[in-house]
Amino acid sequence: MATLILKVTEKCNSNCYYCDVVRKEKTGQTMSLQTLGTVFRRVDEYLRKNPGERMEILWHGGEPLLPGADYYRRAIALFNRHCAETRNSIHHSIQTNLTCFHEEFVDIFRSLGVTAAGTSYDPEPCIRGPGENIDSEAYNRKFIRSLAVLERNGFGWGMIYVVTKKSLAKPLEVFHFLSNLSLSGGFNINPVLIYDEERRGIAITPEEYVDFLGAIFPVWWNHRERYPDVQPFKSLVRTIIEGQLSLGCVESGDCTYHHVNVTPDGETSQCGRSADWGLLQYGNIEDKSLAEILGDPQRGQLEERVRKLKDKDCRGCRFWEICHGGCPLDAYSKHKSFLFKSEWCESRRGFIERYFEPLTKVRYQPGRFSISGPSICHGDGGEIGRSDGKTD
Repeated sequence: MATLILKVTEKCNSNCYYCDVVRKEKTGQTMSLQTLGTVFRRVDEYLRKNPGERMEILWHGGEPLLPGADYYRRAIALFNRHCAETRNSIHHSIQTNLTCFHEEFVDIFRSLGVTAAGTSYDPEPCIRGPGENIDSEAYNRKFIRSLAVLERNGFGWGMIYVVTKKSLAKPLEVFHFLSNLSLSGGFNINPVLIYDEERRGIAITPEEYVDFLGAIFPVWWNHRERYPDVQPFKSLVRTIIEGQLSLGCVESGDCTYHHVNVTPDGETSQCGRSADWGLLQYGNIEDKSLAEILGDPQRGQLEERVRKLKDKDCRGCRFWEICHGGCPLDAYSKHKSFLFKSEWCESRRGFIERYFEPLTKVRYQPGRFSISGPSICHGDGGEIGRSDGKTD
């Protein structure tokens, strides 16, 4: 199933310290209804020509709810008009910071078939919030208020927590806080990814991320029936112990032909970061079909990366099947080339060898899976499950 990451706006009502999107020069545009109609026509055209396939539309941003409820009512009318015969092959999801969610959006979510929202949350002060000084208290009030509306109306939710330098001294405190906040849902524990010198004060190393996870894992493992779906622990249990391959897009090595990011002006690329960095750009949705965009020759660089890593940087690594060299964009940020493994591979290896295997008494055995095996995306092209500038 292909994932179309639909960034209807890059505006945001928060100023998250680690976010790259709010630092872009042009963040004020909202996708026009004309462009949105073109997106739906392209999706419909693609599904008609590829019967049996499915498409996920991930509403994303910026903060995707900022355009307002009336914008979404018009969007739903366009969707119903252009995708009348293919709508059952389309799944809608949303990644939002929740602070704009209110009762008017309840029927809108239901009309799109959205039953749960993806979000992100950082309780530490001065990490997320509006204004230059990052008003965390105002953000927290809005988040909790909107969360109550979401739960009162029967929607599920899951969240991303971003590990920064501020997190490192209190891993168990963070874990219990998030568990109590989202006992019926789940959360991902992701490392912050910083690519400039300005914000180095909150950056962490792969080694620090390993030890942060390692401090939490024994508590989660010993009480895993009680706690919700906590990542990356749950996916590693499914993969290593239960034999059900459960990989996010950053580990699957299989994002090459499955993701399309669409910015508010209709420009397409591989994912949010590739758009921000001017990489892997595939043209405008007004000018190209989805088939052309998904088949763009530039995507071959990612396919070549998987082939070369297996015989180069990752040769002989017993975790190849469950890592595949990590995210290509992580590799590019350091090497200015996709043809290297990510430095965050070491965090996956380190956590499994130093914490997961000793505690569970289960050693990962390579040879059980292949890149063509099933995988899941804990996000979009890396978007939901990442913390590289935009997680909500």
